[in-house]
Amino acid sequence: DVAFPVESDDLWAVVTLSPLGYAHDKATRTITARLAMVDVGRARILTIPGEALPNIGAYLKRKSGDDTFLFGLTNDAFGYILTEIDFLAFPRYQYVSRVSLGERTGSILVDNLLEMVRETPRPGTK
Repeated sequence: DVAFPVESDDLWAVVTLSPLGYAHDKATRTITARLAMVDVGRARILTIPGEALPNIGAYLKRKSGDDTFLFGLTNDAFGYILTEIDFLAFPRYQYVSRVSLGERTGSILVDNLLEMVRETPRPGTK
């Protein structure tokens, strides 16, 4: 489980008013989302609790291996996930940025997934 800050007022309203009962902390204005890693033979699956922009996916695949598959909108679906560089960078990203948790979501996601990858060797390796 990973805590993500919720900078977007729109997404905070979704989290706090949803009948789904999302785990959240009002004092720190964070949500908790579950990330998962599943190994099936040589394949590795990493889950993403939202819709990550392509550059995040490309970076994760480059760092975690060609046999890695990324499953988005899994466990939770907390909007778009952008890098800090992409957040509000272009007029085209206004909507995408508004319906994301915030500017730091991409960094937190990548850091936590790659930590899982580093700490868990693939089956059959030492």
